[in-house]
Amino acid sequence: MKAKYWYNLHLVLGIFGSSFLLILGITGSLLVYGKEIQSMISPIEITEGQNRLDFDALYIKILEQVPKGSVAGWLVSDLKNQPDQIWFHNTDIPSKENVYLLDPYRGKVIGSLKEDRSDSFYGFLLVLHYSLFLGGVGYFITGCFAIVYLLLVFTGIKLYKRFWVTLFRFRFRESFQILFSDLHKFVGINAVWFHLILAITGGWWSIRDTIIRSYPEEKIVHNLWSDTKSIETLIEKCQKEIPNFQLGYISFPHHALGESIGFYGNRTNSFGWESRYGTYLLFDTQSNKIVKIVNISKESLLVQILDSFRPLHFGTFANHFSKVLWIIGGLTPAILSVSGLLIFYRKRKNKMKFQKQRTQIVSLGPTV
Repeated sequence: MKAKYWYNLHLVLGIFGSSFLLILGITGSLLVYGKEIQSMISPIEITEGQNRLDFDALYIKILEQVPKGSVAGWLVSDLKNQPDQIWFHNTDIPSKENVYLLDPYRGKVIGSLKEDRSDSFYGFLLVLHYSLFLGGVGYFITGCFAIVYLLLVFTGIKLYKRFWVTLFRFRFRESFQILFSDLHKFVGINAVWFHLILAITGGWWSIRDTIIRSYPEEKIVHNLWSDTKSIETLIEKCQKEIPNFQLGYISFPHHALGESIGFYGNRTNSFGWESRYGTYLLFDTQSNKIVKIVNISKESLLVQILDSFRPLHFGTFANHFSKVLWIIGGLTPAILSVSGLLIFYRKRKNKMKFQKQRTQIVSLGPTV
């Protein structure tokens, strides 16, 4: 395929996807430190106590403060000054799910959010980033643009296959079009590894969740778990089965009789490539026997790679070092979108100017 066709393909993909990549890039960068930003600008921050109350005591305190219903999920905060999040189904309004904010040091419910948490700063960014506020359709659309992003990377590499020759050249004394062209090539090639990571991980999640997996209509069944059962006992079993198990999320049975209770987390001594929820144990709610156990460190290489997509996508694998890199990298799609559009605009403007001048010369006819 000639360079002209590669250029045209790259151009069409860029124009088609630039606005979306601009949004995804900016929101992605903000999400890297989204929770920390949330704690600075939101009144839901809590005063850190000496120790968390145990989960059994907290569960009882939750039920004392909320309407009649059932706890569906419990997200344990990974920041000490942020509340836990409790997904709760109200018996009187079966179709409605609230997210209650729980102070784990005092057992007090201090607020609530929508089911998708879009009324919080972090939740707003997250929903905008992965679904554009369009639900499942939006999630599929963002997946499509992840594929567009990937194609832009490949076509860009093809166009600038001899990139090392002029990679660090910035022609400041030339026109804006040339300067933006240099910037576009510099950002695109230097961050090519980052573009591949974001496009592949984001695209895989969308394809997996919208095409591969099927989600039957959710029915809520109440009273499948009660405060007479011990959460702490099951957590102790988790830690016995998987040394250094660190809890991240509890999934309570709320769909059907016989449904398991799940404890999702990772190991405190694990490498940063393991996601926060990749290791989990499912228990029978009647006998407390383990139904299923998944220790990500003992799974196949493919499963471990897929599990690493989360820390890779959000840049959490090396704490603040990787987070800072990911903030910068997350802005590169936005830079490429803006610079690409400006290059196209200037080229089109110059072409129209040239055609206008040519038309005027032709209309004047030959001079004597």
